[in-house]
Amino acid sequence: MKKAILLVFTLLIMRLGFAQHVIVSPFAAELSHPELNIDSVAMYSDSTVFYMTVENKADKGGWFCADKKIYIENPKTHERIYRRATRGIPVCPDTYNFKALGEKLSFSLLFPVISSDLKTINLIEDCDRACFYFKGIILDNKLNSDIRTFNKGMEYYTANSLDSAIQCFTDVVNYIPDFSTHVYGYAYYHLVVIYNSKGDSISAHFWLNQLRASILPNKDYFIKMIKRDTGLE
Repeated sequence: MKKAILLVFTLLIMRLGFAQHVIVSPFAAELSHPELNIDSVAMYSDSTVFYMTVENKADKGGWFCADKKIYIENPKTHERIYRRATRGIPVCPDTYNFKALGEKLSFSLLFPVISSDLKTINLIEDCDRACFYFKGIILDNKLNSDIRTFNKGMEYYTANSLDSAIQCFTDVVNYIPDFSTHVYGYAYYHLVVIYNSKGDSISAHFWLNQLRASILPNKDYFIKMIKRDTGLE
């Protein structure tokens, strides 16, 4: 069994090596099944492959399958591209029946090539029962990494480990990509709030001015929040 698992893992690594671009553990703005994860999205010259893992959360009777009608969708144009193949999981109505609580099943969904210009995408199972969906999947490793760093900073902030929180938020805004999300604005916000709470008005104003000079399209919203919560202008 160990040899078989090692062989599958080795083949997966080899396959990923041929990919033109791989997005690792992408975040999604909205999802239906917390027990279902996208491990990676690999873009090849001839296909786009979603590598996924589902974990059984049921004490008994747990099952999973992938419907024939699964598609990826451009969130802006709503253009749909249906899957070409499924590997490692039964196609509904056939099901994989889990044997134990916590058991994991890894599988892949194959789609045609998508545009490299896409920054987000939806993955949707079009069925009648327990259908899954991921909306706003981020196809940018830099942004996914910044979201993870921001979340870590929030953990430090909640635990009152302010110096560690400052480091995380600083790392997030060190470089802001053209395609940005709310995490950059909130990182600036928390830097100003933290320094203001420490009585360091020079640093607080520095980060407020950095926010003003940033390329964030919604920076006025965060500037107003800062004024509301700190009185700084």
